[in-house]
Amino acid sequence: MVKTSLKNIKISNMNRMLIIISFFSQLFPCAVCYGDPNHPVTHGMNNAIIFLLFTIVFVLSCIIGSILVLVKRAKAVELKRSLNDR
Repeated sequence: MVKTSLKNIKISNMNRMLIIISFFSQLFPCAVCYGDPNHPVTHGMNNAIIFLLFTIVFVLSCIIGSILVLVKRAKAVELKRSLNDR
């Protein structure tokens, strides 16, 4: 019983994929996918990619800066303790 229902699900998924693939060639891509470098959509997409890259770099640099500050503070506390132990 379970095997036949799983087989039916696989067949229906395959049918859906065949339908999608058959209509895919009839769809026209946008300017970004088609590759028109002078289209405003392409410029907007390039600007969005650059913005996201700078955002990631900013966040990662903040994390690295925080780690460096913590390391510096830990070294200062360790130096203070070693001076007090003498």
